[in-house]
Amino acid sequence: MNMRISPIAIVALVLAFVALIVAIGAEEEILPFMIMLAAAAALVAIATLFQYTKPSADVARMPIEDFSLWMDVGEPAAELRRLGPQEIDSAIQIASADMGSLASNAELLSERLSVLVGKHGFDELTREKSHRHAYNLAADLRAMVKKLGLRENWSGEGIQRVLEGLEGCAAQADRIANKLYDFQREKPEIVRAYTEPLRRAAEKLSRDLRLVATNLGNYTRGAAAPQAGS
Repeated sequence: MNMRISPIAIVALVLAFVALIVAIGAEEEILPFMIMLAAAAALVAIATLFQYTKPSADVARMPIEDFSLWMDVGEPAAELRRLGPQEIDSAIQIASADMGSLASNAELLSERLSVLVGKHGFDELTREKSHRHAYNLAADLRAMVKKLGLRENWSGEGIQRVLEGLEGCAAQADRIANKLYDFQREKPEIVRAYTEPLRRAAEKLSRDLRLVATNLGNYTRGAAAPQAGS
């Protein structure tokens, strides 16, 4: 543990000892007063020493309260269920908006993992470059949002490529969550306090991406059915 002792604490402790010695040699009339003075000086010295020998607070200064805040998407792309096969423009807007929110969560995951890089106790995460994996995932999701925003990608082959891309992104999120799980096992509670919200976020991101793929696949199959029958 990194202990830091200030010269102020040392001086306060020395003065307390001096006050105690003076009190011992004091005349009987002022002895009670000198003893109280020495005791007060000792308390000040102990308090000062405790203040300046606390462990380094590098980890404690990180914004842990922000690590549990994410964009609430609900069930992504669920609104596609109420759309008919001819409402493709509305479908594009809904899918793009929900995917944009998931991409934002991936960016938040990357940023929060970056906060841990180089911090004491998180060396393995730094070596694993988990923040870079999350950054790449966010970039892939942003590219996916652009694809979903183009009408030509909602054709049979185009949507199949999108669905395959969504599964690939979900697998990336799974790997990040698994690495965080492996990392935090047998780690102190202070370390898990930072990594557990990130692990849960990566797991939820994976589930949400697969929900998008399911709802998107169901919609496009339903939209294609009337065309096949006509």
